[in-house]
Amino acid sequence: MIDKLHIAELIARKIKGIIGPDEQKELDSWIRENPENQAVYERATDPGKQLEKLEIYALFDKEKAWSELEQKLFEHRTVRFTPQQILRYAAAIMLPLLIAGGFAIRYLNRSQPQTMAEIDTVFHPGSQKAVLILADGSNLELEEGMILEELQQGDAKINIRNSFLNYTRADHEDPGSEIIYNELKTPRGGGYNLRLADGTGVWLNAGSSIRFPVSFQENSRQVFLEGEAYFEVSHNGAPFMVSTPDMDVRVLGTSFNIAAYSDEDLIKTTLVEGKVSVEVKGLNDSPSKSLILEPDHQAIFMRSESQISEVEVNASQYTSWMRGKLEFHNESLEQVMKRLARWYDFEYEFENPEARDFHFSARLNNSENISTIMEMLEMTTDVKFELREQKIVVL
Repeated sequence: MIDKLHIAELIARKIKGIIGPDEQKELDSWIRENPENQAVYERATDPGKQLEKLEIYALFDKEKAWSELEQKLFEHRTVRFTPQQILRYAAAIMLPLLIAGGFAIRYLNRSQPQTMAEIDTVFHPGSQKAVLILADGSNLELEEGMILEELQQGDAKINIRNSFLNYTRADHEDPGSEIIYNELKTPRGGGYNLRLADGTGVWLNAGSSIRFPVSFQENSRQVFLEGEAYFEVSHNGAPFMVSTPDMDVRVLGTSFNIAAYSDEDLIKTTLVEGKVSVEVKGLNDSPSKSLILEPDHQAIFMRSESQISEVEVNASQYTSWMRGKLEFHNESLEQVMKRLARWYDFEYEFENPEARDFHFSARLNNSENISTIMEMLEMTTDVKFELREQKIVVL
């Protein structure tokens, strides 16, 4: 079955005039498949509907959205909308909108409230920054673009190259030496990359921390995580374990993501490739619970109920953050705001409690201005935002 999300993007690129030759061939092939496709394409690109005036790069949110778009395009053949009506209508049907180099939705002749115009001067997209806590308790502030030539920690050497904090084993290790731990902590509005001494890569998301040995022993590779991180585990050495306060994830060599924020009820372990064992720690005398995950499966542990379940997912949606994206898939506005607040480092409150349950889907660049995202939310849900005393208020 053809990917209608992809076709929607091709049509949007055609409208914008930036479609490539191969993309044009693919779109032409889809158009020729049947008269319905031809009709949908003609309606979507009809200058009379003024769609070419809107800076839209759209993906569809759900299969249902495609049929709704087809129906609406046919229903309103003779009705002429204002630009504002067209954009709000399109935003309600389409996945909140992609723009080259970032996403934005623009009403023609629309101006932002003063309070929202100021928001970008207060809150900024996150960047590479973290604090490295050394074994002696001293702190090293890490920033984007920073280079560290060499630092010794026990049997390991540390440097920073190509946006990675790298640990390398000493040429001659003492197998009986004491295990020395370092800790890497990212603030809200920050993230950082780490290469452990065994070659394992770690991408640490905002508001997270990882405690790890500067050099692993032969029979043990264990790290301690709070928050969210993506792991690409090296096949070298003993089985690898990621421990959170509630569970352990055991692997040999694989790629996976763990989201275990202390302010979230759900802990999610998502497997990209390989195989992992997810074991929930027993409370008091209760037995532990475990699952074996296959790729594109996710273990969800609900803290409040002490229940673990497994679902099939598209793993790339849960790892897109480490590629510079923010993805939301039918998530409540409360969850969306929580995730945005971690990356843009802002406080928020809901003055309208009903807005907490509004649902939203989008794929955004994490470098996008927060005002653009707020504007998108306003146009795809019945919600408004105000900036009050350095806090975003949901109305």
